[in-house]
Amino acid sequence: MNDDTVNTVEGVDAVVKRLNANHANTLALCAVLSVCEQRMPYRDAEARIDERPELGLGTQNAHALLRIMVDCGGVAAVEVPEPVYASGEEKQDQPVDYIVQTTAAGAAALAQFEPTRRFGDVLRDEPPSYAQAYAAVLALCEGGATKDAIERILGEYSAPSASRQVYPSYFISKLETVGGLAWDGLWKTTDAGWQMLAMIG
Repeated sequence: MNDDTVNTVEGVDAVVKRLNANHANTLALCAVLSVCEQRMPYRDAEARIDERPELGLGTQNAHALLRIMVDCGGVAAVEVPEPVYASGEEKQDQPVDYIVQTTAAGAAALAQFEPTRRFGDVLRDEPPSYAQAYAAVLALCEGGATKDAIERILGEYSAPSASRQVYPSYFISKLETVGGLAWDGLWKTTDAGWQMLAMIG
């Protein structure tokens, strides 16, 4: 393994560690990496991140989230040099700007957090009967559903095993965490959620 490979592996591990550090921010930080795949000025990136629905799940604003990803090596920030002024020309006082772009380590980490991949991990860790509960929630939320409606449809799934009781909110939370459901006044199935439903068959 050469030095570049070691550095890349260490870099990916650092970004993954940061993505896992606070699960409330995981999807929002993934949104930062996704937005910054396209090279752009810092302020433009902040504005686009701010528009992402994942920000509603997190505990930080767009500026702080972008800073976190820069600090851990998931996003590169390159300072834009100040313009050169001619002799006698009045110098404009403007804040330092940066161009940001997701790094190779950030892109590799983001791939590990791809929603259907994470959902596959969830399904592998769950009893087989839970798959149909997830499918029921995803199908119900096509046009949006209340928590009460989800609880009604999941009544039969709330205790699939005699060893423990699992509440409907468990399934909602799991699907939200992997990006399959999003809250927008109602619980709605995301594009990734449709892919998850297709995985269950």
